[in-house]
Amino acid sequence: MAFRSVGTNLSREYTDGVLGLAEDLEALERSGPDFVEVWPQNLGVILGGRLDTNRLRAVEGLLLEADVAYTVHAPLEVNLMDLTSHGLQRDVLDASLRFAKYIGAGVVVCHAGQRMGARDARYSMGDQLSAERSALREAGDLAGELGLTIAVENYYPEQPILRGEVYDYSVWPSQLAEQISAVDHPRVGICLDVGHAALAAGFFGFDLIEECAGIAPLVRHVHLHDNLQRTNLTGEPQVSEHTVFGLGDLHLPPGMGTIPLEDVLRRMDFPEKPSCCVELSPESFSLVPEALNTARELSLALAAREPLSV
Repeated sequence: MAFRSVGTNLSREYTDGVLGLAEDLEALERSGPDFVEVWPQNLGVILGGRLDTNRLRAVEGLLLEADVAYTVHAPLEVNLMDLTSHGLQRDVLDASLRFAKYIGAGVVVCHAGQRMGARDARYSMGDQLSAERSALREAGDLAGELGLTIAVENYYPEQPILRGEVYDYSVWPSQLAEQISAVDHPRVGICLDVGHAALAAGFFGFDLIEECAGIAPLVRHVHLHDNLQRTNLTGEPQVSEHTVFGLGDLHLPPGMGTIPLEDVLRRMDFPEKPSCCVELSPESFSLVPEALNTARELSLALAAREPLSV
């Protein structure tokens, strides 16, 4: 297979209890994923940058009872370019790493840093990027001690970026690769989000296949999902409205959108087989079994270099 393992994400929130968590884990277990990607913020296990040990005990048993392995997605708002609260940002990432160790996860995904309009005007972009590199090296050292890999994810042109309120260099995968290459840490690589890359390519005009192929040596984890490659220029309506118009980051099962997934992945020569998370929206929870099968078929076809209609 082209991927080392194929799993899916646990995308719902369980901060008000654990009953729903047990039911969803059981349903996912029946779907047969190699792993489940969990978000500590959706489980309520981090409070103020530290692990909440009481809450951790409440969910740890359920997670470990399920017959699945795990990866972890650190909170979406972690921003290692934020110099106004840099220590807190590091604390949250470190807590995510320690949570991953508790549940036996091997990969922790985090988003690349962002420059936030007026808040960051006092800082140079160079200083912010340098701060992110230093933080990732330090986090990489901790990841090494814990037996983990950090995978930094590329982003897409969402509304704050389109309005010019936020600058995110990682919407260009090649720029993310430059930053991670400069970090130069064996425990820090890239999470290629194919759906994000497709939206960014459509809006900014770069070649999706070439851009993704160029970062393959650094990819340690893949987020695989589909969309219609239509940037949402109309605001931030409900997810149901996104779907009606086919706008934005839909997180559809592979094959339900228009991204040339096979063409993208076929050009990627991974020195290390990455893990692959089929990252679906909560609305697609019932489609997990079918989506996993599609991803595995794609992985097998890529390994054999045989064409597959996806």
